[in-house]
Amino acid sequence: MEQRNWPRTRDELNESPIQVRVATVEHIFNPMDPTPLDERSLNQEVADWIEEWAEDLEKNEPITVEIYVADGRLAGRERAIVNGLHNHFEYREWQSARQLRKLLREGRLSLLIGIVAIAGFNAASRAIGGSANPVIEVVHDGLAVLGWVSMWKPLEILLYDWWPIRRERRACLRLAEATVIFPAAPV
Repeated sequence: MEQRNWPRTRDELNESPIQVRVATVEHIFNPMDPTPLDERSLNQEVADWIEEWAEDLEKNEPITVEIYVADGRLAGRERAIVNGLHNHFEYREWQSARQLRKLLREGRLSLLIGIVAIAGFNAASRAIGGSANPVIEVVHDGLAVLGWVSMWKPLEILLYDWWPIRRERRACLRLAEATVIFPAAPV
């Protein structure tokens, strides 16, 4: 895939449609996929280019994808390309939704484990209590720290890890409904 004229600023990004430039129609699809063109999966490089651009677009605007084919030989394959693009991103949206559900389920389970762990470690720390003995003091402080560290994973998942997956899912959902146009390739 030819990657020229990519947007350099946020304004440039939002004022033009997603542009994909390929040498031939076959470059849009996965070259290793032996199925007929109408049923092929998208070339991963093309799909990533489109998805990354879509993730950066403003969230409420409909998406338009312009596909420039350098050799100009579409030969009535526009419908196959549109269907392939929509099907690919519909499937990616489903995958992202599934990944998000799994992550949030893991986060809830980790939170439950973390709460039990923090309660147990803090209870053990309080049971030991402070002491003039340095060894007992290290164990006391170590148990308190272990209790708080046990909350690290659930907080990381529930506060931070789910945002990128949600952003990816939204972009794929918008791309599954995107308008696809085929302007003449610039000389």
